[in-house]
Amino acid sequence: MSNDECSTLDNIRERWWPSVRSRLKGMPRHLPKQKDTRPTLVLDVDETLLHTFMRQNKIPNDPDYVVYDENNEHILMAGMLRPGVSEFLQWAAQHFELVMWTAGDDQYARLAVELLDPERTLFEHILTRRVCIDLHFTMPHEVLHVKDLCALGRDLSRTFMVDNNPHTAALNLSNLIPIKPYLGDGDDRELIQLRAFLNSMLARVEYCDVRLILHREFDLKRELRERVCNWRKSAKKGALQEQ
Repeated sequence: MSNDECSTLDNIRERWWPSVRSRLKGMPRHLPKQKDTRPTLVLDVDETLLHTFMRQNKIPNDPDYVVYDENNEHILMAGMLRPGVSEFLQWAAQHFELVMWTAGDDQYARLAVELLDPERTLFEHILTRRVCIDLHFTMPHEVLHVKDLCALGRDLSRTFMVDNNPHTAALNLSNLIPIKPYLGDGDDRELIQLRAFLNSMLARVEYCDVRLILHREFDLKRELRERVCNWRKSAKKGALQEQ
């Protein structure tokens, strides 16, 4: 975890957490009532299921997808699908209520759906940046888009979230399954490992809170607290040395 990441997490914990929680009071649910009893699996898009190259000089030689402008003259974006993503989504849709939740805008979400689920048979719900909680920071200048699972209207004891960025799940770390960022590596095997992990948990979900399982497996809250604490000590030491 980089210094900037630790700084952002520290800002959330120290300055924004109470106000974020207060904003959730009375918040309307993002999803309609669930149709069945399957667990809910919330999937991030960019760097989790695919990777989009926004700059033309970084586009790979053989991209999996290319999006042109209205005149088909200039490339707007291009990228790579994570290895095994189609097989993973086909399997996951049989066992989970699949929710796509991207921190991108509506246009990016439409593109992602066209690429990953062109027949619209896999994802039951699509959520975008519009239903994220925006945290604005002045130092450094950035906007963090937080996805709060509490606003889905689902039983959190039966809800998983897969995201490469722990910041977006800062309010629901006990529901997060972290995944390594995908940046176009053709040898990536993360989705194969994720499927095996989820498959091993399916039987336990019926009688065990998923948050207890994920806490034993990852203990992200403790890990992130330690990393932020170490960062703060390092930053304080560096400031003293500069004096």
